[in-house]
Amino acid sequence: MRILVLRTLYPHWGGHSGFNQFLRYLDPKEYDVEILEVPDNDEVFPVRNQRVRNQLMKRVRRKGMPWYKLSDLTAEMKALRRCWLGKIDIVHFLDGEHSPQFLPRILKWSPGGHPKIMVTYHQPRDLLPSLTRDEVIRRLDFITVVSPEQMPYFLSVVGPRRVRSIPHGIDIDYFRPGTKPDSKNFRCITVGHYLRDFNVFREVANRLRSHEEIEFHLVSSRVSGLENGTNVILHRNIDDDQLLSLYQQSDILFLPLMNSTANNSLLEGIACGLPVVSTRLSSVRSYLSGEEGILVEGSDPERFSQAILFLLNNPAQRAAMARQARKRAEELDWRNIAPQYGAVYSQLMRG
Repeated sequence: MRILVLRTLYPHWGGHSGFNQFLRYLDPKEYDVEILEVPDNDEVFPVRNQRVRNQLMKRVRRKGMPWYKLSDLTAEMKALRRCWLGKIDIVHFLDGEHSPQFLPRILKWSPGGHPKIMVTYHQPRDLLPSLTRDEVIRRLDFITVVSPEQMPYFLSVVGPRRVRSIPHGIDIDYFRPGTKPDSKNFRCITVGHYLRDFNVFREVANRLRSHEEIEFHLVSSRVSGLENGTNVILHRNIDDDQLLSLYQQSDILFLPLMNSTANNSLLEGIACGLPVVSTRLSSVRSYLSGEEGILVEGSDPERFSQAILFLLNNPAQRAAMARQARKRAEELDWRNIAPQYGAVYSQLMRG
């Protein structure tokens, strides 16, 4: 089965992170996978005249899909050429909020058979109407989402036969518990920036400043205004192994969120055996039962602070949650998730 995969290159994804990792676990005897990497910018578009580029960008964005870039247009043109050469069975766009926009329509016009078009979407249900187009979605052969909370949006557009929720996975061989340093410090790690509730983070850090043993380790290259916190340690531009080490040296994953579907740092944290203190969202609940940590209703800094203090003062409960966290991560091992995508590919080929 010949699969052409279009993958947006996100700079914050490391060698062991990101949705694209499931491709490593597909059986190469069954699937011949070709990956087309798409930069998250406009730089690779072959036309260099800035006036032409600006006019073209306005045109391709005029009906929506604001995240669609000239690099996505270039990728669709390359994919079209591969499809016309007749060497592709399925085209899988890993990042539906970026693309496709034109390829499904062009292929429907093509005489004879054409590849199936499959797209995975990642953004929360509330954001999808501003990032996608129903006209494009209706032309897709199949849609996968990474959280059940996204399902109602797509069911309203195409119905149940062409949509499936498949959870995000995690590389449990790389992200694993380590030996924590012999330290009196209680380390709370927060990773990432997108849809993180940094107002809650800031307030909680301020409330807990009197507890000198509590440290907040923040891994993010885009956050400002938190550098001067006496109990906040900011980590920027770190590599995969440094990130893993920070997880393994931490005591809990502190992840206040404004919204979410799947979350890489949540999965990485539980794979490293970290109890979680996060926001009670339906998407988070689909990945955690609650036994892996404490989920707080709303954006209440006092309740988040109380949750952190509870885990600080109850090491036995913290250890039990750590075991449950790792157990849940093992259920989400990519080796368990990748076959679900293989099943969808087979379903598409059967028509």
